[in-house]
Amino acid sequence: MNKWNVLMVGAGTMGRGIAEVFAAKGIGITLYDAFPEQLPKARETIRSDMAYYAQEGIVSPDEILNTDKFISYEEHLEEIAPKVNLVIEGVFEKADVKRDIFDKLNSLCTPDCIFCSNTSASNIFEIAKISHPERLLITHFFNPPYVMPLVEVVMGPKTSSQTVEEVRNVLSYVGKEPAVIKKYIPGFIVNRLDNVLSREIAYMITEGWTTAEDVERAIRYTSGVRYCFEGPLSLHDVVGWDLTTSVSRDVFKTLCNDTGGDRLGERLVKEGRFGLKTKKGCYDYAGVDAREFMNKRAHRIIKMLKAIRALDDPE
Repeated sequence: MNKWNVLMVGAGTMGRGIAEVFAAKGIGITLYDAFPEQLPKARETIRSDMAYYAQEGIVSPDEILNTDKFISYEEHLEEIAPKVNLVIEGVFEKADVKRDIFDKLNSLCTPDCIFCSNTSASNIFEIAKISHPERLLITHFFNPPYVMPLVEVVMGPKTSSQTVEEVRNVLSYVGKEPAVIKKYIPGFIVNRLDNVLSREIAYMITEGWTTAEDVERAIRYTSGVRYCFEGPLSLHDVVGWDLTTSVSRDVFKTLCNDTGGDRLGERLVKEGRFGLKTKKGCYDYAGVDAREFMNKRAHRIIKMLKAIRALDDPE
């Protein structure tokens, strides 16, 4: 894996987190940002992140040293782009911003460089015009990147199988779990499933059939427990597809099929209840410190991952 020399474009929350992922495993990565003042902030936050992960027991002393040793900071794209063979773009989710950065990268990088976009929504294959589209794909990391194992790898219409295999291999090497989607579809896997669930939840709540608290209670204490070791397809294998298919014939007919958007979400946005950022969403966050809340959330994710890995270990 020492063949990789990586460029992370964008030093925000996701960019610096992705840099941590590669550097901790000894892969050189350069953080670039069009706003140079973001770079010293990123350096300090990375050190803070590593100190926190050390407290949680998920990084070794060597991995902490690696994030100092293997992360470089660069404000001149033309200096670093010609030297790398893997680029991960993580700029704003605006088509013109992404198009501009890929135009620059295409003119600066070598013909064998692989281009990845860490987008959660944009169809980068329509936005980015590069000379070798067989080397373009999406690598969608989840926040916080160092902690969350999954990376969705999305192929474009011209992405080569060799490119996918190389990216899958390097992601596995740095400890990630790549899930490949063979064509661009809005939402990929995770957000599509989340939207299906969110639509039905909103339907049940706005119809007055249940409450937010009871929906979340139902999920947390059934699927939330099982999903740590089996997905819905494995569950159907256990229950029996003859039974689950029979039940679906009645349930499917009663499900929400509204294509106009999230009923509950639209109402909350109209009321200015965006969630944690406005101190009120489905729940009330008055008096809650956002940073402490997010640290507690990360702590819970880490504890769950440790438990899942313990389940996966042979006895």
